[in-house]
Amino acid sequence: MSGAANTPAADMSNARTFALIGYALFIAAFMNGITAIVGVVLAYIKRDEVRGTIWESHFNNLIGVFWTAFVAGILLLAAFAAGVFGIVAASEHNSFNGAVALLPLAGIAGVLFVIWYLYRCIKGLMRAIDGQSFA
Repeated sequence: MSGAANTPAADMSNARTFALIGYALFIAAFMNGITAIVGVVLAYIKRDEVRGTIWESHFNNLIGVFWTAFVAGILLLAAFAAGVFGIVAASEHNSFNGAVALLPLAGIAGVLFVIWYLYRCIKGLMRAIDGQSFA
């Protein structure tokens, strides 16, 4: 067997392909949410293979974006639920409940989060297409 398929150039092309797939899966997560899980698993699997190369920054970015999105999603969901609960409680008691203020704050935070998420994914995708590190 020849070693042509395992040359450093082929390995880097392979890493680039997986980085591009990872970013595509993260962007597609807006439609179904599940693809980001596949993308982060892919990033964890490939990260060790690309240590010390420009592609390591891409896989680290994908992993960081996933966990930030996971935590932010839980916090935004909790704030939204508290806001809805505040509206229900306020309507039952005919009084203002401070938790109602969480609803617009969660909405603003959600929009800011989506902008950040898309920025990180699109920037990474563009830099991976150009063969550059994420940072």
